[in-house]
Amino acid sequence: MQDYYRLLGVPFTASQLEIERAYQQQKARLSRRTADPAMQARLQEVHTGYEILGHPGRRLAYNVLLAQEPPAPAPPPSALQLMLARYAPAARWLNAALVAFCLLLALDWALPPRQYANEVVLVRQIVSVSSSASDPQMAYDVTTPRTTFRVPSRFGHRVRKGQRLTSVSQTPLLGIVRRIVSPPTAPGEPAEIKVSGGTIYGSFSLLPVMLLIVAGLGLLPGRSPELRVNTAVVGALLAVVALVVLVWF
Repeated sequence: MQDYYRLLGVPFTASQLEIERAYQQQKARLSRRTADPAMQARLQEVHTGYEILGHPGRRLAYNVLLAQEPPAPAPPPSALQLMLARYAPAARWLNAALVAFCLLLALDWALPPRQYANEVVLVRQIVSVSSSASDPQMAYDVTTPRTTFRVPSRFGHRVRKGQRLTSVSQTPLLGIVRRIVSPPTAPGEPAEIKVSGGTIYGSFSLLPVMLLIVAGLGLLPGRSPELRVNTAVVGALLAVVALVVLVWF
């Protein structure tokens, strides 16, 4: 059954004046292209619709018939919608794992760190930390009896093999070295040495927060498959960046 309300572009509760105005607008628009057979047929449908809706008695009878019409069937899901629905459960589990990873980082940061005093440098190995051959950057992988960490090359003179460090601070769960104290070798030089890995709790601390927000959105009840998959993809990318920060920086 033709829906003349939709054809004229008026709501079901439109007044007679609104129906008249919509009919005149449709008529003026379609009359300019009466040479087109399709436009002629559309103009005839608009005219028929106005004859029904513009007459109160006919409109009442039409409304009764329209109310008896079965609802239009929902369109079949597209291939993309089917794919998103198939991957949504896996995406939800991935979001849960990412949230757990963020909570682990938060707990590792909140718990009291382990403090090791008088750690002796057993191994100091130089490594490249730059992917650009035109701008090579080096660092040192350092091993002590109870810790392993990486320091920039500018602090190499402070962590020579056999040298004793004043203290090493390490997180209790993930074992990330956050703070190293070594005797200064020059006046005015700070005792604390910057290390890699611990920056996830410092200058890169916003990264786990963003990851927690994104993954948490994908876990909320009633979310669409598209949102679950999208948050899982974005969360996975943020997690990769977080792991790179842990290992590389």
